[in-house]
Amino acid sequence: MALRPCKVIVVGGGVAGLAIALMLEKHGIDYLLLEAYSDIVATVGAGIALSPNGLRILDQLGCYEDILSHSASVDQMHARKPGGEVIWGMEAGLEEGATKRHGYPWVWMDRKSLLEVLYDHIADKSKLLTGKRLVSVTHTETGDVVVTADGSTYAGDIVVGTDGTHSAVRKEIAKRAEEMDLGEDYAEQNKVAASYSCLFGMSDSVPGFPSRCLEFVANEGFSYVLGTGPNDRVYWFIVNKLDQIYYGADIPRFTDEDKEKILQDHMNDQITPDIRLSDLYSRALTTSCTPMAEFVYKNWHLGRMITIGDACHKVLPITAQGGNQAIESAAAVVNGLARALSQDSSLGPLSESEIKSMFDQVQDLRFARMTQIVKQTNQRQQMEAMETPELKHFLLNVYAGLMPGAMWSRWEDWFAAGVSLKRLAIPTRPRTVLFLDEIAPVEANL
Repeated sequence: MALRPCKVIVVGGGVAGLAIALMLEKHGIDYLLLEAYSDIVATVGAGIALSPNGLRILDQLGCYEDILSHSASVDQMHARKPGGEVIWGMEAGLEEGATKRHGYPWVWMDRKSLLEVLYDHIADKSKLLTGKRLVSVTHTETGDVVVTADGSTYAGDIVVGTDGTHSAVRKEIAKRAEEMDLGEDYAEQNKVAASYSCLFGMSDSVPGFPSRCLEFVANEGFSYVLGTGPNDRVYWFIVNKLDQIYYGADIPRFTDEDKEKILQDHMNDQITPDIRLSDLYSRALTTSCTPMAEFVYKNWHLGRMITIGDACHKVLPITAQGGNQAIESAAAVVNGLARALSQDSSLGPLSESEIKSMFDQVQDLRFARMTQIVKQTNQRQQMEAMETPELKHFLLNVYAGLMPGAMWSRWEDWFAAGVSLKRLAIPTRPRTVLFLDEIAPVEANL
């Protein structure tokens, strides 16, 4: 079937950008991806955990087997006290349990490896342009024109911002809103709050550290999330409570000196009874540190522009849903676009009213889910950091008695409502807990 004409400009690489690029290619929708930096596959970043809701979409895109070859599936999990002693744990069986229930395990991998898999599966690499930092987006009656710092211009029917927390596309949306006297509706940046920071690390194998694991270490005022990937590489995240809640432009930017101070403050932390942070740091390959904003914007789009991923919803790392939810949002946009473009090709390009309707459906579908996930993740982080005496008591004395039932129930809630690509086949992988769109497909689920 001939599609209506459409050119998508994707601004930003990363997981969301490369994922939506591959989705567009699979659907035969024309696009260009503009990446600000010189490399599409960035070397920055540590590890990423992929859960069944994200892996199902990646399986539809033909990436699953390659992901398995570059990752390690999680088979054991432990919740630990400040001294590293186990509160509750599974020594084995997590991979089998997750796969039996949801069709897919959890996996850990280098973020760079995930980018490489996505990049390798994109057939036409000429659509991926580097050194293209967005400067402005100009609205015209027939489309939007993107201008980059090198003076290049690119015209498109829609612009998708996958350019992260400090999204240039989001800034262009806010600017356009001001021109349309809608500024207050889009002035959300200064309401964004950050009450935690995260120090990301990646280390070579550490003797004695559990293999194929997911580890949580609770402490008062901070906590750890850790996992092991291929060759027992250790990914670690220290989430610290900031000295206050910061908003918008007041959210600090950390320097290397700030990072080093945090590292030194935690160097003697026990991860397990036999392993300290210093043991991980002595084998560290990369470290970085940043405040962690938490938000779900109320308005993701305006005119022909829309944002997805960290550009419009940002979640703490403790539930590992940042990347998975970015993939879901990308799928929702492509579902809506594919459906709109599959109408009678003689209708010509999408009108602004059609684009608005499509974007509204994407946001309606995704907003409630993201709001719930951000809220529940924050609650989980508060518990892990034992922020009140009640939470400390619950974690140390009640939590273990609820496991593993509470874990399976929470995962079922998170995964079941996941988005899939409606026009691509879902590979047959047996599971006892079906996704909602497999039980009763709903047209509104884009």
